[in-house]
Amino acid sequence: MSTLVLSKSGLTKKHVIAATTIGTALEFYDFTIYSFFAIQIGQLFFPGASPVNQFLLSIGVFGVGFVVRPLGGIVIGAYADRAGRKKAMVLTIMLMALSCAMIACAPTYAVAGLAAPFIVLTARLIQGFAAGGEFGPGTTLLIEYASNHTRAFFASWNFAATAAGLALGAAVATLVNVLLPKQAVLEWGWRIPFLLGIVAAPAGMLIRKRLDETLVVHSTDAVRPQGALKAALSTHVKLTILGTFAELGGSVSVYIVAFFLPSHAVRALHLSPTTAVTSGIVSSLALFVAAPLAGILADRFSRKRVLVASRVAMLLLVYPAFALLGAHPSVMSLCVVSGILAVLVAGQIVPVLVMIPELFPKHVRATGIALTYVVSASFFGGFSPFIASWLVAQTGNPLAPAWYVAAACLVSLVPVIWLKDRTGEALA
Repeated sequence: MSTLVLSKSGLTKKHVIAATTIGTALEFYDFTIYSFFAIQIGQLFFPGASPVNQFLLSIGVFGVGFVVRPLGGIVIGAYADRAGRKKAMVLTIMLMALSCAMIACAPTYAVAGLAAPFIVLTARLIQGFAAGGEFGPGTTLLIEYASNHTRAFFASWNFAATAAGLALGAAVATLVNVLLPKQAVLEWGWRIPFLLGIVAAPAGMLIRKRLDETLVVHSTDAVRPQGALKAALSTHVKLTILGTFAELGGSVSVYIVAFFLPSHAVRALHLSPTTAVTSGIVSSLALFVAAPLAGILADRFSRKRVLVASRVAMLLLVYPAFALLGAHPSVMSLCVVSGILAVLVAGQIVPVLVMIPELFPKHVRATGIALTYVVSASFFGGFSPFIASWLVAQTGNPLAPAWYVAAACLVSLVPVIWLKDRTGEALA
């Protein structure tokens, strides 16, 4: 039985996609602007530390958001399977708005003492919890809104939204740094991007309230909403494990291409920070364009074909791409390599993003996505830049991260063998 629900509220497909994905875009927008202003935040909220420790403490506060992401995914995913996708998505965007507001309006250490970094830390915990819970209900609602032959295309926009958030965050942060004097950025300019995030959240919340609920509960349903987490870890534990490792290749690839590669170009290849920012925007735009195209292909040619083809291509091309960049370090080669690899990342993530939830029953679907995508992205993906940097430091080989990506793609091809492809079939 399909859970497709036609919109009674009069929202068009574009409105449904925009309302659903705005939270994901806001999550990665916040992620990007914090990383851009980590130095200023460190100076203002940890003034007693050395410059190096200021930065490390600021990044440490940033990192706690990743620690609670899996918890948010599980808790809010289970809530979405119990109370409905719509309620969960309204909750997450409210929490994101609260997080942006807390950071934008936080008093500095000079004003509030130890309370200042505590406020920022609390905001990052809230943001990480909400971000972890955003992706499962959002992807689930998109899939359930779509027809049997457009599910991958609809789901692809939730991944495209991550790229849009990254590109927008980088663009806003760059404008603030270019248009304002350095001292003004330190004193108040860094708050502007967070204030813009506050504005976006209420608009998204209002649109989301108009969405139709796609979770329809029947008395004959075998799996009750209250047992979503238990069912995912018992009845569907095999699917949960296979799905997590099937996501591994895409999670590692996207964090290496979008986050590690620009900084690697500065540290190891001695390119300018401006070049790194430019390549980051290029890769984000490539992801944004390639994601819906990957969705169209996955709907037409099947999830597995697009997934396997993209993953094998990444496995074969990532080393030559890094080698080319090492031999000819320039803004052009960095942007070309980033763009090509980003397209292959989209081809990996989008098919499996829709393939896994299609295999979960409706009352386990949001929780299932949280336990596969969010956990994979938080642990395998989130630690990838650190592991890649460690490999370079230990081996002295700037091409070592390419072998790491290739190994992740190879490992994550194996579980795909046991996953059923339900392209074009009705949802359970």
